[in-house]
Amino acid sequence: MAINLTQALALITSFSNTANKVFRDELNEDSIGSNSNELAQYLNSVCPQANVQFEAVGHPVELLGANEVSANSVNVDSAAKAPAMIAQLTGELANWDNDWLLIAHEGGDPIIVKRSQQGEFSPVYSAMQGMGFWDFAPIADSIGQFLVCICAIQHALNFPGLGQPLDDDFNLAPAAANWLFPFLRQHAGAHYDEWASVFENYQE
Repeated sequence: MAINLTQALALITSFSNTANKVFRDELNEDSIGSNSNELAQYLNSVCPQANVQFEAVGHPVELLGANEVSANSVNVDSAAKAPAMIAQLTGELANWDNDWLLIAHEGGDPIIVKRSQQGEFSPVYSAMQGMGFWDFAPIADSIGQFLVCICAIQHALNFPGLGQPLDDDFNLAPAAANWLFPFLRQHAGAHYDEWASVFENYQE
């Protein structure tokens, strides 16, 4: 279930002020009506100006700012010409495909969209570094859905009224869990397990 960027910003605003502080939110009916390309909308109107970190279980998710994404959008035809950002994050340039546009990373694990899949929605993928090859798997049906999920995880880890929302065994405190898991089940769709299973007590 894909979520468009307008829906994503509205959802995020409903539980957090992150959208107002981080995303540019320059979407309007004119820009959406004339451009149904989600990636272009994101880069032109929503993507933060500078890199932003979102708290997660383990490594934070770092969303690349507009300038960083633009630097990585240059087509490359060999490992030697690959964008410097990819080299810094992963140390693994070999077999990096020109089709992969880096938009974020989690502890160096790249998070991408594929240029060949631009359209009304751009699915988001992630892969683990250090394997000697890239095995990208889908984590969201759209950039909007990806933004909603990273913001929801951060909100749960900073849930109002809880001093310690996560215990040593990675169980999410009941109040935060009772909000997060139903929220993700509704909005993460087929990717619910990908996002919720980082918590030991996630509800299957």
